[in-house]
Amino acid sequence: MRAGELSDDAVLDLVGAIYDAALEQDRWSSVLERVDDAVGGRVLFGIYDPANGLSSLLSPRIDPARVQDLLGWAPRNPLLPLGVGRTPGEIFTIGDFISRAQFTSSDFYNEWWQPAGFDTEPLTTNLLVDHNATGILTSHRPSNLEPYDAKARRLFATLAQHLVRAVAIQRRTHQLDITGRAALAGLDGLDQGFVLADAQGRPVFINRRARELMETGHGVVVEDGVLSALNTEDGHQLRALISSCSLDNPDRIGGEMSLQRPPGRMPLRVQVTPVGSEWIEKAVPLASGWRSSAMVLITDPEPAAKTQGETLRERYGLTRAEAAFALEIVKGGGRRATAERLGITDGTARSHLSKIFDKTGVTRQAELVRLMLQK
Repeated sequence: MRAGELSDDAVLDLVGAIYDAALEQDRWSSVLERVDDAVGGRVLFGIYDPANGLSSLLSPRIDPARVQDLLGWAPRNPLLPLGVGRTPGEIFTIGDFISRAQFTSSDFYNEWWQPAGFDTEPLTTNLLVDHNATGILTSHRPSNLEPYDAKARRLFATLAQHLVRAVAIQRRTHQLDITGRAALAGLDGLDQGFVLADAQGRPVFINRRARELMETGHGVVVEDGVLSALNTEDGHQLRALISSCSLDNPDRIGGEMSLQRPPGRMPLRVQVTPVGSEWIEKAVPLASGWRSSAMVLITDPEPAAKTQGETLRERYGLTRAEAAFALEIVKGGGRRATAERLGITDGTARSHLSKIFDKTGVTRQAELVRLMLQK
């Protein structure tokens, strides 16, 4: 079978393996080998998250010595700053930023890249973009093969979306052994709400933060023993995502959504993910015989947004509106898309951006994004 031509069942199986690796990190190497085989490249997978003590650089099909040598090239690697600020899951390549001639004339290309035998159009995506934490996935095509075709690119883009979600899960559960009752209780230390639910949406386990969010009744609730939402339509969507993770469903997918709260409150961000079968076998004894099928992670963006906004106001003298705009533009799409998300006119957005440039000393949106991600 040619690269990029996996059957639907094979893609779903690989997606399931990706989420299993998020919970059991020693599986990443074998999963990345499967991604290599599927796409037809040599994957380089890197995460650096000092706040969580999470750091890994994996590439099962690239010479380990060459992978380690890559770290020493960081100050002189012309590719590193190119994708800064790109939305996780968005696919880009070298040609989106610089010409082939520019790249091939660099020391990095001649001393590291070319000897490795890679072509000049790898497929890349950011796995996470969160202040000092970074994550990136690149699939290098051997130079002796034809460039990636459309099918391989589409498959890489599909897998990238799931890898981004898997890394988010790994960050939130890192260093937590969730195979026993005492360890599950350790999830009470998470800032995110964490719920295990069966296919009907009945909670099997609820951590402290999730209980706090439920007690407020603003966003997520439990109605008749089933996980639901303040907004009826949101409740239907949440239960549908949980149901899609059922062990009896061959297309176990899950997904992401927002749960609306009362006016003036930012929506809760929710991520619903199938739980790997082996993990379930360990967790079932804790669930009074229920078959847990979905992991629900609930994030309240307000505390982080408030802290970040206050930091920006203190450091650069931004107004509340300017700080909110600066934080929102990091999400991508440019000035107009940011204005739409904030519900302001393009003229107001232009005014905010001009004042932010003056106060921060940057002159371009890309520089502003880079500045925000460094803080």
